[in-house]
Amino acid sequence: MYHIAMTQWIVGDEPLELSCRRLESCGYDGIEFAAEPYTLDADECLRLMDRHHLNCRSLCGIFGEDRDLTASGEAGEKAVQYIRDSVDFAGKVGAGLLIVVPSPVGRTVKPADIPMEELRANAVANIRNAADYAAEHGVKLALEAINRYETYFANTLTKTLSLAEEIDHPAVGLMADLFHMSIEEASIPDSLYMIRDRLLHVHIADNTREAAGMGSTDFAAALRALNRIGYGGSLTMEFMYRLANPYAAVGMSTLTGIMDHYAKQAIDYIRMIERSLESV
Repeated sequence: MYHIAMTQWIVGDEPLELSCRRLESCGYDGIEFAAEPYTLDADECLRLMDRHHLNCRSLCGIFGEDRDLTASGEAGEKAVQYIRDSVDFAGKVGAGLLIVVPSPVGRTVKPADIPMEELRANAVANIRNAADYAAEHGVKLALEAINRYETYFANTLTKTLSLAEEIDHPAVGLMADLFHMSIEEASIPDSLYMIRDRLLHVHIADNTREAAGMGSTDFAAALRALNRIGYGGSLTMEFMYRLANPYAAVGMSTLTGIMDHYAKQAIDYIRMIERSLESV
């Protein structure tokens, strides 16, 4: 059975105590904190994890316009420093992995005055720089492909794999997000096989971005592929409300009843599929 966690940023301004209590009651193994080292209290995170029998294996990097890895100069260095600070926070809460989006999330149009080759070269240099620090502290960086409606840069696993290969760093791998894959990938299983040698992490949401089992994604095929390639990482739930702007969830008051329902639906559905595959 896979280690199952839920990412924290999707619950907006909900108190962390409430989030941890929900995960414990639904049978989750862990929580994926937002990588916000300047606002989250590591000691409080540890205390709540201990109280609610959870662990933290990964952090979800938050890459807005002020954390742009495709930038050069001071702006690029600011993004690299954010990763370094997040790596330090990861060490405090026990996480061995940080999700990295190579370009600002929500920027869907390339800057008109900068060639794509230059943006890519900046991303390669900045991520490689950050990876040196991550490796020194025992943390891996997992690059995430974000769909075309949320980024112009690395929106397929083919593009993101190519980027990781150019970075060519032992601390850099890939993550697979089944929601983004449902938009961008012709075949989720085939794409998982393609990145199998670099796959570090998996996010779970249905094609509607709601909890697994509420849409049309074939999770049995996805888990069968993960089993066959020997994936040993976590399955982390990243479901959301039906929002035109998903990032609005960060600043909104959480609809606790809906999130309770989604959390239970997601883990129960994935555990059911795991049991069915084991019996075959």
